[in-house]
Amino acid sequence: MNRLRQCIAWIPFKLHWFFVFVSGALVPFLTRNHPDAKQHGEWYPFSNFPMYSTFEPTAYYVYVTDLNDKPVALVPTFGNWGSGVKKAYDQFLKAEVRRLKEQATASGTKYRKRLVEMSGEECRPAGDATLKQLRDTSKAQEEVRKYPGFRLHQVDITLEDGKIVKREKLVGEVRS
Repeated sequence: MNRLRQCIAWIPFKLHWFFVFVSGALVPFLTRNHPDAKQHGEWYPFSNFPMYSTFEPTAYYVYVTDLNDKPVALVPTFGNWGSGVKKAYDQFLKAEVRRLKEQATASGTKYRKRLVEMSGEECRPAGDATLKQLRDTSKAQEEVRKYPGFRLHQVDITLEDGKIVKREKLVGEVRS
């Protein structure tokens, strides 16, 4: 017993090795009978599964310009980051897709377009709503008033024939 205590006292980074044992041996043993085979050995965040194991074949980003299509600095003007603008646009766009699906169902058809297949006019209500929200909620209203209006652009990114293709469309416009 004394010999075991001496060995344990000699091991550096004891807590580290404890977690190595727990994540490498104990968790896989305890999760070996999980009904979902993908969950065998899973113990987030110490799992060996990558968070993003697959990527969507398409993506998009948005940016704001003035009415002369010159980019507008988001933080000084609206107090918001690019990711915040995209999240707001996503919310309005999902609501617009729901509305288009309901409208198609009411007319006896189905609406099946993906986001990158939607035209600028179909995205327009979401883009306009995003810009109105940015304009109206900005804490730097004096910066907002420097511009006669704003435009929201969406850039769709797809992989076609092994090449990255970007397509830009105007999805919103508001005037001050």
